[in-house]
Amino acid sequence: MINYQELKKLGLSDKEAKLYLTSLQRGPETAPTLAKLSDIVRPTAYVIIDSLVKKGLMSSTIKGKKTLYTAESPEHLLSLIRLQKKEIEEKEREIFKLIPQLELIANIKGEKPKVRVFEGKEGLQAVIESILKSKAKMIYSFIPADQLFQLFPFEEHKELMASPRVQKKIRAKIIYTSKKGEIYKRKDLANLREAIFISEKNFPFKAGIDIYDNNVAFYSYKGAIMGVIIENEDMAETMKTVFNMLWQKYD
Repeated sequence: MINYQELKKLGLSDKEAKLYLTSLQRGPETAPTLAKLSDIVRPTAYVIIDSLVKKGLMSSTIKGKKTLYTAESPEHLLSLIRLQKKEIEEKEREIFKLIPQLELIANIKGEKPKVRVFEGKEGLQAVIESILKSKAKMIYSFIPADQLFQLFPFEEHKELMASPRVQKKIRAKIIYTSKKGEIYKRKDLANLREAIFISEKNFPFKAGIDIYDNNVAFYSYKGAIMGVIIENEDMAETMKTVFNMLWQKYD
C-alpha cells in the first residue's frame, strides 16, 4: 500500500497527500466524510479539496442535495509534475534575466571586496580547499608554523595542503617563524617550495596569510579559530608587494 508520504515528494502538502489518497481509495464522497477519514478538520478539508481541484487532482459532482468529490486518475499527477517543471523553467528564464542587474547591484565584478568568513577547524579546511580549487599558479604565505602544526599536525597538513598542491603543480613561497628554528628546506624542488625562516622575536606572526590570484586568506589558529578570504585585486597585489619586500630583505 502506498504511503501518503510518497505523494509529498510530488509537491503535495501533508494534508493534500492524505486527502487525495483517501479519496482515491474511497471513490466519490462528501467533504465531511473525506475530512473524517483523513483526520483533517472539516473547514481545513474544504480548503484542501479546493486546492486539489485547482491542481486538477480532484473534481466534484452533484448527487441530489450532496456535493461529492472524487480523486482524478493518478495519471493527472504527471500533469502536475509537468506544470511544476514548466513553472521552474519560467523562473529559471526570469533569473537569467535578473542576474546581470543583480551583479551590478552587488558589485560582484570587483568594485568592492568580496569577503567570506569560515569558522572552526573545518572552516580552515574549507579555505584550503578553496585555494586548491582556484587557478593559482603560486601561493605566497606567511606562516606561524608552531601554531599551524599545533592545530594541523605536520602529516595531516601535508595530506590536506602540501601534497594536493604539488599534484596540481602550484608553487609556494613561504616566510615562516618557529621556535624550533628552520623546519623547511630553503629550496625544495620536489615540493615546489621555497621557504625563508625569520625570527619570531622580530616578526611575531599571530595569524597565517596566503596570497593567491586576487585573493588574500587569513587564518587564526588559536582561540576563535577562523579563516577569512578577501577577494580584491588591489589588496592581493599590495600584500604580494609586502611579501616580496620581506623576501628580498632575508633572501
